[in-house]
Amino acid sequence: MTSISMFFDKETLQKFSTQTIIAGVLMMIIGGLGIFAPAIMSLVVVSLLGWLFITSAIVQGYITYKTYTRSFSAWLKPVLSLITGILFFIFPIQGVAVAAVMLAAYLMVDAFSSFGFAMDYKPHHMWWIHIINAIISVVLAVLIMTGWPMSSLYWVGLYAAISLFFDGVALFSMGITAKRLSK
Repeated sequence: MTSISMFFDKETLQKFSTQTIIAGVLMMIIGGLGIFAPAIMSLVVVSLLGWLFITSAIVQGYITYKTYTRSFSAWLKPVLSLITGILFFIFPIQGVAVAAVMLAAYLMVDAFSSFGFAMDYKPHHMWWIHIINAIISVVLAVLIMTGWPMSSLYWVGLYAAISLFFDGVALFSMGITAKRLSK
C-alpha cells in the first residue's frame, strides 16, 4: 500500500483525482493562452492584485469599524490597502514593475515548496515533475530580476503563464497518479 492511498479511502481518492485533473487542465489552458499574450497576462495579474488589495481593504475596514473605530493606527492598514489597490488600476504599468518583484518572490517560495513536495512524493510515479517545476520557478525568478523594471510588462505575464502552465502539468500528473491508485 502506498503512503498516499493509506491516507484516503478509494472514494475520496477518486474525487481528488478528478478535481486535480480538471484544475490541472484549466491551469494549462490559461497558462498556454498567457504565453501567447504576455502583456495582456501582465495586466490581468496587476488587475487581480488590485482587486485583492481592494477586497482586503473592505474586509479590514469592516473589522476595524466593528472593533477599533476610534483607533487611528487600526485604520492605516485598510486605508493603505485601498490606496494600493486603486494605484494598481491607475498606474498599471508601474504596477507591473511592482508585480515583477512580487512574482519573483512568489516563484522562489513556489520552488522551495515544489522541492519539498517532490521529496515527500518521491517514491511515487512522476515525482520528478515537481523537481522540474521547482527548477523552472527558480530560473524564472532570477530572469525576472535581471531585466527589471524595463522588461516587466512582457516578462511578468509570460512568467506567470509559464509557471501556471507547469503547475497545471504537475497537478494533472498528480491527478493521474491518484486515479491509478484509486482503482
